[in-house]
Amino acid sequence: MTIIKQWLIIFFLSAIASLSFAATPEWEIIPEKSKITFTGIQNDAPVSGSFKKFSGVILFDLNQLTNNKVQITIDMNSVSTSFSDLTSTLITSDWFDVTVFPNATFEAHHFKKISDKQYEAEGSLTIRNKTIPVILKFLATELPNNEARVEGMTTLKRTAFGVGQGEWADTSSVKDDVQVNFLITAKKK
Repeated sequence: MTIIKQWLIIFFLSAIASLSFAATPEWEIIPEKSKITFTGIQNDAPVSGSFKKFSGVILFDLNQLTNNKVQITIDMNSVSTSFSDLTSTLITSDWFDVTVFPNATFEAHHFKKISDKQYEAEGSLTIRNKTIPVILKFLATELPNNEARVEGMTTLKRTAFGVGQGEWADTSSVKDDVQVNFLITAKKK
């Protein structure tokens, strides 16, 4: 086989691969229709909050899961709770340390269909510069006007990320498990 033929084959295969990736629809998050919340347990009572600012790169096709990619970046300084003292505590160095670690990031490249509208994303979550594998289960619903909604949850171990240090490292008063819920509504670009 001549060099020219080899280069043509490589070029052709590369072009096909890039076309299949480019065909994956890109989605833009609609902030007013989206939310990320969390619930932990302190002194046997639920304590909830949310992150008001997050953005993402979403390349997703329900019918072609192999080329999907999701990257969500959360502004950790946008944490909000019902109690100002709690919100102020969460941004400190013992908790999220937003001065040093202003963002958390979730990335997923592997998706699988579980049932009719239920999916699973295998990815990684980085908080306080600690990256841990995470599996998210979610429901995906197509909406009118080229919109879609993804809704799901996962449970994290806060201490695995170094969240809650010093006097908060003990899990007897603030439990280790934190439930994270998300509802992301996006519009196809």
